[in-house]
Amino acid sequence: MKNVLELPVKHIDNNLIFTKEDEVWAYFRLEGFNYSFYSDMEKLTPFQSQMGFLINHKHDLHYYSDPTPTDIESIVEDTISSMRTLNYELKENGIAYMKQLKQTLANQSRLSETSEYADFIGVQLNQRLNKYHSPNTGNNIIMAVNHWLDGLKSPVYSAAGLEPYDILEEEIVAYQIQADGIQRALTSAFNCKVTATKTNELVYLIAKNFSVTTNYADIDSTLTDNLKSGEDIIGYGNDGKGGKEYKAIRPKTKEFLSLQDTAIVEDGPKSLRLSKIIDNEETEIYTQHLICHDMDNERPHPGSEWIHHLKSYLGFPVTISIRAYHQSNPFIKKKLSNKLLEFKDQRKEANKGGEDIDLDVKESQSGAIRMENYFKQTAQPAYACSFIIKVTGKTKEEIHSRVERLINEVNRFGLSITSPFGEQVPLMMETIPGSKSLNNDYEMLVAPGVVAGMMFGTTSFVGDNRGIFLGYTKYFNKPLFIKPDLAAKAVEETEVDSLSILVAGMTGRGKSFAMNLFAYLSVLTGSQGLIIDPKGDRKGWDKGLPFIPSKHISVWTLGADRKDAGSLDPFRTSTTIEEGKDICMDTLSYLANIDIEDDRYSLLSEITEEIAETDDPCIGAIISTLQEMYNNEKHNLTEQRYNSVESLKSILETLNRDPLANLLFGTVGQDYRVLHTDVPLQVLMVENLKLPTDKTKKLRATHKISEAIMISITAFTKQYMFNTERSRHKFILQDEASAIERNAMGSELLDFIVRMGRYYNTTLIKGSQNASDHGKDVANMGMIFSFALRKKEEAEEMLDYLNLPVTTENVRILNKLPRGEALFQDIYGRSAVVKINPVFQDLYDAFDTSTASKEEREKEMERIS
Repeated sequence: MKNVLELPVKHIDNNLIFTKEDEVWAYFRLEGFNYSFYSDMEKLTPFQSQMGFLINHKHDLHYYSDPTPTDIESIVEDTISSMRTLNYELKENGIAYMKQLKQTLANQSRLSETSEYADFIGVQLNQRLNKYHSPNTGNNIIMAVNHWLDGLKSPVYSAAGLEPYDILEEEIVAYQIQADGIQRALTSAFNCKVTATKTNELVYLIAKNFSVTTNYADIDSTLTDNLKSGEDIIGYGNDGKGGKEYKAIRPKTKEFLSLQDTAIVEDGPKSLRLSKIIDNEETEIYTQHLICHDMDNERPHPGSEWIHHLKSYLGFPVTISIRAYHQSNPFIKKKLSNKLLEFKDQRKEANKGGEDIDLDVKESQSGAIRMENYFKQTAQPAYACSFIIKVTGKTKEEIHSRVERLINEVNRFGLSITSPFGEQVPLMMETIPGSKSLNNDYEMLVAPGVVAGMMFGTTSFVGDNRGIFLGYTKYFNKPLFIKPDLAAKAVEETEVDSLSILVAGMTGRGKSFAMNLFAYLSVLTGSQGLIIDPKGDRKGWDKGLPFIPSKHISVWTLGADRKDAGSLDPFRTSTTIEEGKDICMDTLSYLANIDIEDDRYSLLSEITEEIAETDDPCIGAIISTLQEMYNNEKHNLTEQRYNSVESLKSILETLNRDPLANLLFGTVGQDYRVLHTDVPLQVLMVENLKLPTDKTKKLRATHKISEAIMISITAFTKQYMFNTERSRHKFILQDEASAIERNAMGSELLDFIVRMGRYYNTTLIKGSQNASDHGKDVANMGMIFSFALRKKEEAEEMLDYLNLPVTTENVRILNKLPRGEALFQDIYGRSAVVKINPVFQDLYDAFDTSTASKEEREKEMERIS
């Protein structure tokens, strides 16, 4: 066992592993691509991309899928550290909340074993050391001699101060250049971001094989971060003095011994028991390695995505290691031809004895004939593969239960797996990056389509793994963390760079709750927010929220005070006079139901231009001008012009009698309130606002005035965006955005906030009931939350927004989402169903807008937690 447990690695340099057998492996991490929501036709795209890579590249490969629990405590601690660098009113309150959150989430995570899979692919760069070469023995001998002679010419054999085991620096650079080319090919093959691993990452993967806890807390980060497996050496040419200088690395293989500080015992022929002393107590864990011993050489796709299935639905984490050794098409055809000759000889010998060959031989011969025909027709290479799956458990019983579940799951895909007797240690060592196949009895010869079809590299992970905590994914309960301003930082390769957020969903499914939670957590972590609340759902916030005292929240109910009169006049809410004129014209022409061909429109435009030049422009001044023209200039106007004045005056006077209109129609010299930006959270509500719904067939005057008020408030928000500190992240929560989106000017205002939000560090959160309410700026939105949508057409439109295929299953998901669940897409374009979770009951009570009783709320809280 001592020899078997010897690590094959002699040196690690960034993403390069140099082995003791002179192989050089480059390892890369795949960020992953979405797959679950694809249609059958779209599932062929990643399959064909991976197929192309496997056919065209002649490398031995190592696929490695590593389950790593999300380090919730570190994420929250990093967020706290970031908060400490900011200067804002609620910093201490926010830190207190985050500390309480960290403890609660840590306790919850200990009760479950959920992991996010990190997928790595290793590529053997030194192709002359590929496992399989030409079957011609003579050619192999000549090749081996040539390689041996080339090795003798290497400076490590001739330069003074260097030893044969040393690695030349120029050799490392050459392999790194080769690895860079491979990285570009992998990015194309897996349709996702591919990054070169770092030294500490590879050391960590090696150390995990000897870990004794499922959370891998016993892996010393100082060891993985600081391990240096080589020292710098300089050698000189022939004379040892004035000759050429050669820089090299001398491996220090003993450094890796510290990673194996674990007692490993074969606990029966099919499992291992790993143990070590941690905090003066013995900690142990059981592992079992299973290897695939039977699968079809040709498999249909879609339908063969067994790795994707295990990662998404198995219910407990497993480690998957697949070694795929390249065999050229001429090689595999020759190999199969030789195999068929063996079968022919067996049949001949059996006939001599008057017997027939047994059934197993017949089936093997039939399979070899099919494979030979396949490779002749396709001219594809083959891959000799070793498929290993590691199961981990705290007890023997847990291991047994999990292995049974695993076997049942892979059987659904036509795979047969087993735990070979007495082979657990070699199988464990084979999974280590940089190792090789140690058990060739179960090696399987497969076509590239079999390897591509398993869908390695898929992910169901969403979010930023930093920032505020919003809940968990529906499958595997992976925590969802979001950093609202990350898209504007230009520090990540994101699919979008917009800070804005689209939220849609029918009433009662959790849309407002999610927006409230997002706003609350953003303010606690340093953002500043403005909430437009046309429904008055947040009236109680003026009494304060958990961790946010009332003095830090301003709830302004527009219309509740006489000083509110005229505060929403377009000239007063706009950022410039020009914008004020445009919004005023748009608002009044909409309210009066006149268009540009109407004589009244040109009249209104002339008066608006005139009023805009005065010291206190407002709609009241426009009405006064019309009244003066009606009373004093009858004889100076044409009959048509006079009739236009009379009509427009009458309409505006009538509208002005509506109680809501005095917010919108300001008067000259009026003492009106303005929006203040000196509180962390400001809520704007309007009393008696009557917004039309999708069921409203005919708009009444009060509906139009309500919509005009919402548009003016939206113009107000631009002042908020412009007049606050740009370095501080801000958000504007626009509830019931459909009322604004229906109007051309309102839509233009929202579009401006969305497009300029990145520059002004401002997130617009657009909330509306239907997908179709969100208009043309959907392409510029960052994150999207879609709660349940009532109609099939709305679900199809939302899928189009998400760039997901419109399939029956995807439409069903959107139509049937339970309360509190949403289909979420992050700034990287990844999608998953998530469950919004406020964690604390106080927050659930504060943000819930339903009429449920306290007991009903507690039951709902238990369901979503």
